Amino acid sequence: MVGIAAIEARVHRPPAAADDPEPYAGEDSFVFVRLRLRLSDGCEGEGYTGRFLAPEVAHFLNGSIAEMLAGCDPMVDTDLVSILMRRFNPRHMTGVVISALSALDIALHDLRAKAMGIPLAALLGGRRAAAPVHVTCGFPALDTEALAASCAKAIEDGAAGVKVLVAAKDRSVAEDVDRVRAVRAAIGDRADLIVDANCGYDLLAARDFQEQTADLGLAWFEEPVHGNDPCALAALAGDNIHPIGAGQMEQSEDRFRQFEAAGVSVLQPNAVFAGGIGAAIAVAQQARRSGRTVSPAGGWDIVNIHWMCGAVDRGPVESHRAQNRITRLIAGGAPSLPIADGCLVPPSGVGLGLLPDEAALAGCAL
Repeated sequence: MVGIAAIEARVHRPPAAADDPEPYAGEDSFVFVRLRLRLSDGCEGEGYTGRFLAPEVAHFLNGSIAEMLAGCDPMVDTDLVSILMRRFNPRHMTGVVISALSALDIALHDLRAKAMGIPLAALLGGRRAAAPVHVTCGFPALDTEALAASCAKAIEDGAAGVKVLVAAKDRSVAEDVDRVRAVRAAIGDRADLIVDANCGYDLLAARDFQEQTADLGLAWFEEPVHGNDPCALAALAGDNIHPIGAGQMEQSEDRFRQFEAAGVSVLQPNAVFAGGIGAAIAVAQQARRSGRTVSPAGGWDIVNIHWMCGAVDRGPVESHRAQNRITRLIAGGAPSLPIADGCLVPPSGVGLGLLPDEAALAGCAL
């Protein structure tokens, strides 16, 4: 009988290259947990989760989860994540448990696709060959001229749209508006333009920003208010100026249902945070039933592209340039997945299709 022989989770903090964007959301921005799951026959699966309470997540994976899964056959026992949820999270809290299960669920999917010798996107249904891609390249550290140039270059290089960050560096709403206007002028009217506040505005400031950019044709206004507060999101959605997006680091299906009730147009589950690929697909299926768009955010396109192309037949993905330092470590040295004709294509290798640099990963383990 084949069973789980080893589970190893390690925390990594990759170094930056000279041209990598600087962190804008704290020193832990690029910390992540890598999970390796090995069967007794030698087959391995990889999973990832990011950033928040990374040492505690790794400890939980290496301890209680490893102990409970020892000897289980994931090819036969396909409900392992649900079993662990009932054991360790019966009241559906978020945090360490969901982050750990995110990595585990991704590793189990990777493992099953590898055992079948097919890409993960194919295992998940192969609904489409590619997905439209938006590049997050409008970083707060750039001055307005460099910001506009960076976004224009991303469109020139093939992206369908760009994402610009606001509510940072203590800039006023008026300064943010000027920067976004410069980007729209640089990329033209046909490219998608998304503005992401990373939950940085209060409702008053978010409304002010909306009103001042009403003519810019934003694809959506992402996570505009503190804490993704559903009441504030409902107020902004009710103004009917820009579509509203939210959910990139949410960890509960209940929260996504609250966002739908609030009138959020773009739901943004990220498998690395939301509970894994299965949880992200569940949100996407509900979004389709309610007429919402799905577009995962928060980076990790190298994971999210698989379920977005495998199980979902519409909606864009995000390529996050600040995550280049992570992608280089786990995707064969490339700083990002290639973009062509406005789209991102899933890797063609088996499973996740990754080629981790083991020496570099060992060198940045914490």
